[in-house]
Amino acid sequence: MLFIYGTLQDADVLGAVLGRPVAVAGLRRAMAPGFRAVMHPGRVYPALVASGDEAAPGLLLDNLSHLDLAVLDAFEGEEYRRRPITVLFDGVRHPADAYLPLAVIPATAPVWSLADWTSVHKPAVLGRETETATALRQRLAAQAPDDRHDFVQR
Repeated sequence: MLFIYGTLQDADVLGAVLGRPVAVAGLRRAMAPGFRAVMHPGRVYPALVASGDEAAPGLLLDNLSHLDLAVLDAFEGEEYRRRPITVLFDGVRHPADAYLPLAVIPATAPVWSLADWTSVHKPAVLGRETETATALRQRLAAQAPDDRHDFVQR
């Protein structure tokens, strides 16, 4: 399972990255105990940082293909790595992966909000994000399956 807490919660962004429509409303809502989604300094997207007793809201993706994960890893780029965390859904703790920042970002950074991002930044970045995701997906899909590991960040 993959816990998403930022712009990937937006159906348009997630669909563009995966190359298919995604019914975000049908995904499982989850929380990441001990984490907080904050503004990534100098960016319009968030970072998930350790934060004591708080819990960051997000969604769970599952049934992702190797290509899906390779595209998501490449889309998240050099600023993030997919790492295991524990999430809570339906009152039960489950292991999941999440994209965590490589930079040290204080938990005291301003809280990031999908609603704020949607109203302020989405119109300006959606086209660029879609183009980037499409190019990544095409490049990765064209590679032989054995070569895809070069793009998967573990």
